[in-house]
Amino acid sequence: MKLSLHDIIEKREHQLEADIGPETLMMRVESGHYFSVEETGQAIWRSIEGSTSVSGIIDLLLAEYDVDRGICEVQTMSFLNDLLDHGLIIRVGTNETLSGSGE
Repeated sequence: MKLSLHDIIEKREHQLEADIGPETLMMRVESGHYFSVEETGQAIWRSIEGSTSVSGIIDLLLAEYDVDRGICEVQTMSFLNDLLDHGLIIRVGTNETLSGSGE
């Protein structure tokens, strides 16, 4: 199941991460697979502290970058779904109180 703007996510436990030059490397301890992200991907990854709302991440990016909300949502959701598919993040719940925001 894909993430929605109302989802709350966390980084999965039992993984390692390190900043190496301009990129952040992450490794799933269970699988031994490595992943790397740069720039905007780093900003998204670093914004996931504890339980974090998907919409909150998008709001942070909109405050930091000059980007259209629709484009930011599509690209951020795509990236977060990739992280979810690779087991780097997990969905821990939803925040339905966000459903009326932005109107």
